[in-house]
Amino acid sequence: MEKPILVVSDVSAETVHGGAERMLTQHVRALVKAGIRIAILTRQPNPEATLVQELTDGVMEYRLPWSGDRGWRGLRELKKAARDWWQTHDDLFAGVIAEQPFVMWALMKAGCRLPRLQVNYSFAFEEYTTRHALDWHMRHALAAAAMRRLEAGVYGSASHLLVLSDYSRRRLAEEFGTDSARVTIAFGGAVPARPELLAQREVLRGELGWDKPVVVTLRNLVPRTGVDLLVQAAAILKHDMPELRWCVIGAGALLEPLKAFAEALGIADRIEFTGFLSERETQRRLAAADMFMLPTRSLEGFGLVTVEANMFGLPVVATPVGAIPEVAPSLPCNRLAADASPLALARALRATWRDISAMDRDAMRTELRQAAEAKFGWEHHDAILLDCVRRLFGNGAGKA
Repeated sequence: MEKPILVVSDVSAETVHGGAERMLTQHVRALVKAGIRIAILTRQPNPEATLVQELTDGVMEYRLPWSGDRGWRGLRELKKAARDWWQTHDDLFAGVIAEQPFVMWALMKAGCRLPRLQVNYSFAFEEYTTRHALDWHMRHALAAAAMRRLEAGVYGSASHLLVLSDYSRRRLAEEFGTDSARVTIAFGGAVPARPELLAQREVLRGELGWDKPVVVTLRNLVPRTGVDLLVQAAAILKHDMPELRWCVIGAGALLEPLKAFAEALGIADRIEFTGFLSERETQRRLAAADMFMLPTRSLEGFGLVTVEANMFGLPVVATPVGAIPEVAPSLPCNRLAADASPLALARALRATWRDISAMDRDAMRTELRQAAEAKFGWEHHDAILLDCVRRLFGNGAGKA
């Protein structure tokens, strides 16, 4: 029996909260479906979480004890926990697939030298920089520099790397000098919307109380995702398109400030802030909406929500940031704004609404869904992932 592969992540596969969990759970599903035995190593989702959790299909998720501290103390905790864990697991695995850098860094410090496929979605040091842009201090500069060094070590030591876009491949070369020959691109994907849910569109609109056109977004409410740009675009359009309503799905540090911002702009009655919603409730709103806006301000390694929205037949208006120009324009009815500004988003949305209003709306949604499924179905991504795994670990890796 071949040894299993260890999937290392900074998030848990138990519950999907965002893009990182969606990618992890998809990779787990693809590997299990291919008959490859795996285990997951991550950090505790919260200090009360169990340290070992059995997931669907019998996959075991091991969790390093972690207080939740995202500073130096948290790294020291992970380093010690990884050392203790690795002492009893160092001969059990054939190789590693690492989804994020921090637990992998701790495992490297514990002595793990197994062949590794390192996945890159974005750089943690850049995420940290954008998160603290408004309260920047010397301590933030030092922390960002330290995180960059940590990531340089993780990405530089990988046997091979997998990214979701050419943008991410270029960023690896720019920041860390990564040879493109060591990098494979596999576009992200999405699961097609359930036909029975799409068939209930009008019923769902009634249940949600949506009797006017609705633009929806699904974002973590942090500075880089640019939801403040959406709020300002909504204010710009309130006179030209008075019938338009907006639905912001997601939670984060900016939830209450964004509500206050909408109130100050006189559009609080036009924007619904739902907070975090379950997958079921999110899908109900995507199925009932008319358009999707992706107002990203910075750091978009792929933009999974673009494809997810298209799978529901929703045209996407997006900012030309990161990998979005590789993804959004490749499907019909999507439009890039001229830049990442409220005025550009408002103009792009107005033009898109004018275009789709002249179409047979049901036919347009069907065409968009079919195009998204053909280009961004998960089977394309899964095939590239599995090819990388087999080339790196051998055809028998993880097989029973």
